[in-house]
Amino acid sequence: MDISAIMVHVDASQSVEARLCHAVALAGSFNATLIGLLSLSADEPAWVYRTADGRRERQAYEPDLGAACETAREAFDIATEAATFAVDWRVGEGAPTDAIQCEGRLADLLIVGQPNRSNTDSEVARHFVETAILSSGRPVLVIPQGPLPYASTFPYGSIVVAWNGTRESARALHDALPLLKRATQVDVVSCIPPHARRKAELSPPAYAANWLARHGVHASMVEMVLERSADIGESLLAIAGQRRADLLVCGAYGRGLLREELLGGVTDTVLRHATIPTLFSY
Repeated sequence: MDISAIMVHVDASQSVEARLCHAVALAGSFNATLIGLLSLSADEPAWVYRTADGRRERQAYEPDLGAACETAREAFDIATEAATFAVDWRVGEGAPTDAIQCEGRLADLLIVGQPNRSNTDSEVARHFVETAILSSGRPVLVIPQGPLPYASTFPYGSIVVAWNGTRESARALHDALPLLKRATQVDVVSCIPPHARRKAELSPPAYAANWLARHGVHASMVEMVLERSADIGESLLAIAGQRRADLLVCGAYGRGLLREELLGGVTDTVLRHATIPTLFSY
């Protein structure tokens, strides 16, 4: 498996620069088509109907929306100006959560921004990212605000893979293989809780290392020491920091689409607090 098409979500936020830098670096490394996705809500916001002057305020809001779209497109054009790979631009229909599902299936890998906890729209952004992870059917690379990679080099020399023996972690390992093949250091972190280690359906971490070896990837094994009260997500992020990882790979675990919180505890912790890019698969 290789990566032939990458889709990056583009908006007018300050974090888009980091997203685009990672997207351009990856597209260059794989000679993949880079698709910029602009997603807009086709529906009028609910507040239009809650205030007497809602319609008038909506009309005043529309020019700002148009300016944001122009800013997003300009950012994408500037980032890909010197690209040696193919580029494409898509404008999704419907709500952003609909667009990332529909349009995202054109790509092998989706790139989105990490929700900003200090932003007033953080819950909307978080729901967007959760939907991408759980419903797009594609691996999702979440980029935090941080140091920018060199656009001409592969940005993930050191990769940490979280392994707990489940279907989700096996899926993430499989989806990350093209990236792992290009890394110079791969660490498989065993994060199976002590109370779950006797479950017959869970694959031991050696299986992950053996599978990678058959694909030409040498991986080191790291054992996570877990106390009963320890937070697995926080422990995983700590190990990634200790190993100086450039990328974290982990399976995503959902709690059900009808619940307020879509993602499971470990996944949610990593999504909220990771300071390095994280590849999620579900």
